[in-house]
Amino acid sequence: MAFLVVKRGDAEDVGRTFELNGASMVVGRRSLQQHPDIELVDDVVSRRHVEIIREGRKFMLRDLNSTNGTMLDDDRILPDRLYELKHNCKIGLGVEGDSAHVILIFKETESTNIIRKGADAPSLEKSPVVDWLKVDERKKEIWVDGSQLKLSRKEYGLLVFLYRNAGKICSRDEIICAVWPESKDPAAISDATIDQLIHRLREKVEPEPARPVRIISRKAFGYMLT
Repeated sequence: MAFLVVKRGDAEDVGRTFELNGASMVVGRRSLQQHPDIELVDDVVSRRHVEIIREGRKFMLRDLNSTNGTMLDDDRILPDRLYELKHNCKIGLGVEGDSAHVILIFKETESTNIIRKGADAPSLEKSPVVDWLKVDERKKEIWVDGSQLKLSRKEYGLLVFLYRNAGKICSRDEIICAVWPESKDPAAISDATIDQLIHRLREKVEPEPARPVRIISRKAFGYMLT
């Protein structure tokens, strides 16, 4: 069994897992005209970006003449050529210099805790238990204590990322990758920018923003949603 994990990209995609259950599967950006087998949101991804082909027990990668290019681990690959995928290798979509905006991790495992093909398919993994928060990612809606919130795109992206990782400390680097995937230089996103976004979010979700109990910080490590 093999699958792809979205390690970096649009906040809506990060953390999602797709089973490679077909002989040939196309990864691309969803649109009204195109319906790739594995649909991603990020604008750097072409509508038909790469194809993953199963040959016996091997999985091969092919760039489908994508607009922004593809990397396999740290090397840019050529269009229409086949490259073998190995466990834990990185597929980068949307190349800028020596890095890619979207990172997919290829994994081979016997685990069945995966998400089936499609954005709206149910997860077999246990969902985060956060009794004060309800997230509907299909409708892009958030409820806190039963009331629907109005959030900016970045606030929504951060809250969804923290929710998907509830109970786990999320580092600043992980937050930058999830919330600012379009940034060509992640180092340009300052600690102050992240802190300001956390502050605005706390103002909307905490009973007492001055004494946060829902989005807590761990000095020198990051933030965690509880």
